[in-house]
Amino acid sequence: MLSNISKTAFFIISAIFFVIFLALSNDAYSGLIMEQVVYEEGSPNKQLSTIYVQDNKLKQVDKGNQNQPTVIFDLGSSYITLVNNENKVYIHLTIDEHLKSFKAMMQQTKEGEETDKNLTLEKSDESMKIAGYNTTKYTIFENGKLATEYWVSSEPGFNDEINFEKMAKLMNDVKNISQTVGGSASISDKEYQIFREIYQNGYPLKTIYHTEDGSPAVIEEILSVKSKGLPASEFEPPAGYKKITYQDILNQQGQ
Repeated sequence: MLSNISKTAFFIISAIFFVIFLALSNDAYSGLIMEQVVYEEGSPNKQLSTIYVQDNKLKQVDKGNQNQPTVIFDLGSSYITLVNNENKVYIHLTIDEHLKSFKAMMQQTKEGEETDKNLTLEKSDESMKIAGYNTTKYTIFENGKLATEYWVSSEPGFNDEINFEKMAKLMNDVKNISQTVGGSASISDKEYQIFREIYQNGYPLKTIYHTEDGSPAVIEEILSVKSKGLPASEFEPPAGYKKITYQDILNQQGQ
């Protein structure tokens, strides 16, 4: 079953944005296409997606799941677009508007204040090839327990596509909202600095999220990376799709 993956989908998408802002910074725009898989350790069920990156834009498309929206993220214009392919509609709003919705969601779902974490980062000598690239293992321990493993590569052209400063501002805004609201999604300064140290050394081609309750770990892995020039239309809603608003969704739910 992919129930745990579904529960963590929001955080996986946030993590993708977070690692890309830390890893990518220069101004050459050749374009990248990455195939990604997410699954629970030991499960044959896998959630596949394609990630497109070019010229300060990112798009993630889930394969085989029409209910999962396509996410288009444009740092240049500070907009995010969520595309529902099943209903052929999309929402196009500013990053600030999206952050307000994010804050409202967290206020509704928070479960109380989080206790302080004792986080430590270890870089190992372990390495392995993932998607054809050499990676180095980084490990985060939380209160002495294994929390997350990152297999990081500096080889692909990840540092050619995204403006570091713009993504840094966005994720700082997300971090500040998280800390203001409190709850399990808050990010400490220590955690933030650990993430910076990891991602400044490259892009995680494989991430293993361990659980506290002993349930299977969630694994997120890049299967392939290729460089390819992408048309501007790749980062736009398909022709014929209808633009709607969050209020339209709320009105439908109230019917």
